[in-house]
Amino acid sequence: MPSPSRSVNVAIIGSGFAGLSLLIGLQKYPHINAHVYEAGTKFSELGAGAVLGPNSQRAMKLIDPRIHEGFERRAAFDPENADANGLYPWVSVTKGQEPDLDEKVVEYKHEIKGSTIHRAHFLDELVKLVEPHRAHFGKRLVEIHEKGDEDPITLHFKDGTTAMADIVVGADGIHSVTRKHILGDHPAASAFFTGAIINRATVPMEQAEAKLGDVKSKFGIRCGKDGLVFGFPMSERSLYYLGITTFNNAPVPRDAWVLPVDTARLKKTFANYGDYVRKQVELVPDDGTAMGWSIWEMPPAPTYYKGRVVVMGDAAHASTPFQGAGAGQAIEDALVLEQLLGKYLNNAQETIYRFSQVQTIVLALQSYDTVRRFRSQKVVTTSAETGRLISGNEPGVSMEAPELRMLLKGREDWIWDCDQQQQVKDALQIFEEAQIAAARRAAYDTA
Repeated sequence: MPSPSRSVNVAIIGSGFAGLSLLIGLQKYPHINAHVYEAGTKFSELGAGAVLGPNSQRAMKLIDPRIHEGFERRAAFDPENADANGLYPWVSVTKGQEPDLDEKVVEYKHEIKGSTIHRAHFLDELVKLVEPHRAHFGKRLVEIHEKGDEDPITLHFKDGTTAMADIVVGADGIHSVTRKHILGDHPAASAFFTGAIINRATVPMEQAEAKLGDVKSKFGIRCGKDGLVFGFPMSERSLYYLGITTFNNAPVPRDAWVLPVDTARLKKTFANYGDYVRKQVELVPDDGTAMGWSIWEMPPAPTYYKGRVVVMGDAAHASTPFQGAGAGQAIEDALVLEQLLGKYLNNAQETIYRFSQVQTIVLALQSYDTVRRFRSQKVVTTSAETGRLISGNEPGVSMEAPELRMLLKGREDWIWDCDQQQQVKDALQIFEEAQIAAARRAAYDTA
């Protein structure tokens, strides 16, 4: 079997956190020619605040230290000092409603300083690292056509143009065309509405503090039956970001991702919550700048790849936001995928197994799938569980603080403390074991 003999063309569909992190990682390999295709007319990021936990930050450094440097320039860090154990506060959950009003349920801490960031600001830092000739706009994907195993894959865009690639990476979010190509008519091909709607708004920090008093920088959630509210400063404490979530809403149409915010209804929904929560809800502006986002979730897919087409980020594992871990999983995806492609598609890579480029690509995507699918799908599952717990929708669980505390304790540890370097090593080992197995099968087939 011949070894790879030419550069590899990688087409990344979508330019959010996932797609750009992968592109930046792949740019450093001279044997990979990566390009991103974006449906919009420019780089842009919907939504406002984001939490990128310790695991996300370690992955940034391993992809390209400049990503983390950009993050540090724009993030808002909690000013509190570390406790006696050297741990900084990150996220707290407090009862916003009786019983146990204002009682702290749990606080998650870590040795890395707690922080939040405006999504658009982080995207700006990613964009600075993208080589301009690699970005293509107005390219809304409508179809992926695979002619044969050894032929380039053809991408068809809504504007009538096409592009060719050896590998297609779908970072095209919850609307993913790429996922549908991979899964076909499988029930997991499309996302489902969870019944939750998050109403998002940003207000000037001075307005928030006039209403709420001194606002801490850490991510604080106040929870109650069928609702939760969180808020935190961002943009160097010039803005206060609000997220007000209601549960068990009526079904919404499949294309109703963004909904109008009925502030009067929100005030009524949270009328029996504590004073602090009611004041947070009163901050939501009536001027149309607030947006309601229906929360959708991806069912667990049986695979993240087919042939030389693969998904990552929300296209692979769109999650509810109740553990603040979705964006971090996208960056982990980017790390594992760029390391696999960077190492094994290099012509100079010494190996006794002479695999074709196509064979090598498929093994790399299989290894990525094995390492990333189960971890990322566990995040989706536990995030949904967390949402049910803190909104009083988990069967058999009360809204009393002691019971919630027991069930929520340690929920972030396995996400935050994942060893990213070991995750990459696992993927590389799986590739090499799969390569040996494939070579052995081929030897027997030709004997």
